[in-house]
Amino acid sequence: MSDPAEITRLQQHLRVNSNDLASWHNLGVEWRVAGNHTAALSALEEGMKRGLRAPETLSVRAHVLADLGRFDDAVTEYRRVLKDFPGQVDAHETLAKLLPQMGRGSEALDSFRAALKAAPDIGVLWVSAMATARVLGEHEQLLEWARAADKRFGHDAMIDVFAANALSALDRDDEAFDEAMKAAAFAEDYAPAQLALAHVALKKGDLKLAEAAAMEATKLAPLDQSGWALLTVIWRLQKDENRERWLADYDRMIIPLMLEGVDLGAARDALTGMHVTRAHPADQSLRGGTQTRGNLFDRNEPAIVELRGAIERAIAAAMAILQPDPIHPFLGRLTGSLKFQGSWSVRLASEGFHISHIHPQGWLSSACYIDLPPEVGGTSDAGALAFGVPDAALKLDLKPRRIVRPQPGMLVLFPSYFWHGTLPFDSEAKRLTVAFDAVPLDASGNPA
Repeated sequence: MSDPAEITRLQQHLRVNSNDLASWHNLGVEWRVAGNHTAALSALEEGMKRGLRAPETLSVRAHVLADLGRFDDAVTEYRRVLKDFPGQVDAHETLAKLLPQMGRGSEALDSFRAALKAAPDIGVLWVSAMATARVLGEHEQLLEWARAADKRFGHDAMIDVFAANALSALDRDDEAFDEAMKAAAFAEDYAPAQLALAHVALKKGDLKLAEAAAMEATKLAPLDQSGWALLTVIWRLQKDENRERWLADYDRMIIPLMLEGVDLGAARDALTGMHVTRAHPADQSLRGGTQTRGNLFDRNEPAIVELRGAIERAIAAAMAILQPDPIHPFLGRLTGSLKFQGSWSVRLASEGFHISHIHPQGWLSSACYIDLPPEVGGTSDAGALAFGVPDAALKLDLKPRRIVRPQPGMLVLFPSYFWHGTLPFDSEAKRLTVAFDAVPLDASGNPA
């Protein structure tokens, strides 16, 4: 959340030191975090009048224009920044994710293409381009860039993994397997290589190798939820009920509860006004809807602050009923304290849904139901939350392990490595939810 005291301090400082360009930048950032995008834009532009031209500032100005719903202006600003500063990866990535929400997905990677021609020796630019192509599902482009990066920079396990990701997504599984094996052999302690190998081995039906690679990934990167997610599937396919239940006890670890002390109508009105894009983000799980920009719980609108408080109280109550298990990837991290890693709202239209997915960088994930169509909930599974169905890319015909039918005001908590998605619904009304990821904190306030 924003710090009102810091905003006041910066304003007072700038009254005396009006040419402190860094402070104008910082004030714009603080106002943006506070959700006052008009004030943020004013601060940034005042600094620019005084000579502020840092690429970071120009990028933040583009972000703010998008926050204000001035999407065409934001695109123009991003492109202006990237013409002068082709290595500004934050601007590339944000532009690439904004354009699909404007119905202009075919342009999403154009800035990367131009930048890689203009500045081909910036290694971080290649990494950003490949990572963005992967999350946007541009698999042919990802493979092309991986091949080009390998020629330019030499053999690297990260590039092999990008190539394996692309080939697997294109159902060229034998080639993907070769790339993953090459990456794992070249860098034995590189967790993404083990994850890529586990994924493609699982897809090819080699459960023994998939298990070994996934287990190695959890040792190398125990806080990454991806390896644990694959193990929930592998042990299920191996019919190892004890280990599957230990890792993914869907009855005990999925916790639905009702929020108290929150005005759902006020939350609905505040959230509805934040849904200003036309289409879903290409890098997210939803289909047929929109998602809010930025970190929702950083905003200071009263309805959002109230909602956050109600959710924090509900989390505390839910976590108190769980029993710690020191060797468990979820129960072993119960510390009694946490922080939100990311938070957002999703507004689904008729036939909208979430594809089955996980949250790799989370620990505790959620679905909070603010407003539901009359056709959702009750005795119907329409619009319900389904757990235990893995990524469709694995091509496994597995049924849900548990289905939770939503109600307005319900919060559903679950481990971030649980595969989860939603079932479609048919209605003229919208389905409005809030979601977040959270991570535990140790006694010093650091991620545990």
